[in-house]
Amino acid sequence: MSVNIHLALRVDKLESIEQAETVKTALAEVLREHSIDRDVRLRKFREPISVKVTTGRWPLSVRGFGVWSTAFERDVTAAVHDVVPSAAIDVEWGYPDEA
Repeated sequence: MSVNIHLALRVDKLESIEQAETVKTALAEVLREHSIDRDVRLRKFREPISVKVTTGRWPLSVRGFGVWSTAFERDVTAAVHDVVPSAAIDVEWGYPDEA
C-alpha cells in the first residue's frame, strides 16, 4: 500500500557555506539513490547556514513507508555525518491524507 507523505529535512550546525555545499552534494546522491530527486527541492541557505530538502506542492507516494523511511533516514544520517560529523539533522514527515 502506498502512502502520501510530505518531507521536511533540515541540516543545521554547519560552520561555512563550503560545508553546506558539501552536505548538499551528499544529500543529492541520497535523493538520487532513493529515486526522489525529481520530486523534492534541495536548497542551501546562507543565513542561517543550512541545507533543506522539502516536497513541493505534491506529496511523495511511497510504498512500504515504514521500511523505506527507516532506510532513508539512515542513509541521510550516514551521508551527512560522513562529510560534517557535527551537523544536526531534523527530519519531519507530514501526512496530507490525514488532514
